[in-house]
Amino acid sequence: MWIIPPLLPGASRADREWHRREVAATERELKDVWTNVCLVTHLAQVIPAPGAILQTPVIRSITLDSVPARFTVKLRAGQLPIDFAKRSERLAAAFKVPDVEVATLTEDNQWISIRLMEPYWIEWPDEYVLEGPREEPRPVAAGDHPTIQLEGVADPAPAPAPERVTAFGSVLRFLGDFWRLPEPGPAAPPA
Repeated sequence: MWIIPPLLPGASRADREWHRREVAATERELKDVWTNVCLVTHLAQVIPAPGAILQTPVIRSITLDSVPARFTVKLRAGQLPIDFAKRSERLAAAFKVPDVEVATLTEDNQWISIRLMEPYWIEWPDEYVLEGPREEPRPVAAGDHPTIQLEGVADPAPAPAPERVTAFGSVLRFLGDFWRLPEPGPAAPPA
């Protein structure tokens, strides 16, 4: 839920813009959830009137493109990392993840890292993971169409071995059906 995969090499301008907007929206949502959970768990301090001010531990950096997603927090004066570790179940429920890991980053206990332990991993598209050269689908020639096997009729040639198909190849093969010229058939009688 909180993980946004990194851009693939050679991403278009539209993809980069979408990625930037998606990261910004996710960071805003994460900060909103953080503010709310700090208020509910009494990790934030409310300074009374004139004009109530809410002081929460400040989120400094957010990393969404790795597993697990994580962010660093600067604690308020008087807070300790154990205050957050005791409330890890509440934090996990607020972020809708199975578990939250709290780690101290500095000797003075003023910085912590919170890791959102999500139950799934990023899955890359097949064409990015598979090693070796990719075979692009070829246009279908007139003789390559599948034939129907009739009983009692010998098969003229053995069926070819199935080839390994990637997701990208199957999309191109699907689109190739639309690019193919129609098969020559009997000419329509003149009207």
